[in-house]
Amino acid sequence: MSSQAFNPTPKDSGLLSVYDGTLMTAEASFHHYTTTQGLKAVGTVSVSADEVVGVGLSWRPDPEPFPEHAIIDYTALGSASKMKAKAQALAERARARGWTYGQP
Repeated sequence: MSSQAFNPTPKDSGLLSVYDGTLMTAEASFHHYTTTQGLKAVGTVSVSADEVVGVGLSWRPDPEPFPEHAIIDYTALGSASKMKAKAQALAERARARGWTYGQP
């Protein structure tokens, strides 16, 4: 798995959309993402809120689109290279955990 899953795109404006794993399982989030939202994915990878905070980012619930939605906030970093470094740090933690649903 690459760090791309944790790197906000320009359309995200530094706010990466994620699922709150305390409110929705990895399997349910995969099905919501692929079926309800109609997006493509091969599986689910995960990091905890503590891991997000541990790499120097913040996160918050954002239930407006749906109750289990949350945001990882990269806006304070200011540069694409700093965002990429934080995304890589999160990806390392996710790799250590392995896929939480789907593709092994």
